[in-house]
Amino acid sequence: MFIKLGLETLPAFFSVGVRFFIASVILYIYALKLKLKFPKDITSHIFFFYFGLIFFAIPYGLVYWGEQYIGSGLTSVLFSIMPFYTILLSIKMYPEEKITFRKTAGLLLGFVGILLIFGDQIDLGFEHDLSLYGMIAVMLSPLFSAWGSIKGKKVGHQYQPAILNTLPMLYASISFLIVSYFTESTETLDLTGVAWFSLFYLGIFGTAVAFIVYFWMLKHTSILLMSTVTFITPPLALVWGWLVLDEQITLKLVVGMIIVFTGVWFVKDIKIKPAGTPIK
Repeated sequence: MFIKLGLETLPAFFSVGVRFFIASVILYIYALKLKLKFPKDITSHIFFFYFGLIFFAIPYGLVYWGEQYIGSGLTSVLFSIMPFYTILLSIKMYPEEKITFRKTAGLLLGFVGILLIFGDQIDLGFEHDLSLYGMIAVMLSPLFSAWGSIKGKKVGHQYQPAILNTLPMLYASISFLIVSYFTESTETLDLTGVAWFSLFYLGIFGTAVAFIVYFWMLKHTSILLMSTVTFITPPLALVWGWLVLDEQITLKLVVGMIIVFTGVWFVKDIKIKPAGTPIK
């Protein structure tokens, strides 16, 4: 929703570039407070640039560009296919992730919940000439996010989450602003109060805080379970709309959320302790 609000008065690549710049500054200050040392060798910086490209620049660039031409409800549904990309990529890139029938069924169940919640917002009519390409862009975006999550899981033991996010976000920000300079017109740029609020909300809470938590959790749980965040985020956004904007909570939303969280529960590995094992 906040992406959509920002795009009303801001060019897409400029908007996401500023968002990541704000996030990288916040995380740099946080890293300094923790007295973390950033790697200085060229190999690490090449990896950070590559990681920033596949996990931040490409997927967010595709979402921001695509959401100019399709609705936020359809965007939520299309981006929710990320867990299925994660399954396919994990088979080759991270075989340690065990793909079971239970997990697969949980993903399908979660996706059904998303379809139920946003079904009435899915408009496949091509109101804009680029609507179809917008849909394709949003569908490709989670492929790169899944790829980046697996890479983040594999190097998570080497880098503290603040380090793993700060420089890739900065490189992604620079990339977006360069692309914006050459492809977008300043005539469409209007930094209204809503635009500023969108940028800072997304930069601080939707990016800096969110990805610190995300990569910390990724070190301690499965990639597949973490990918289900794409199921959880959209319905929770609607709950916030009810709490903050006095929007209506419908029975369909409640049922959809129950289905989503049931699916996520199925994806989670259930470890049963042997009889007689002390509970800590």
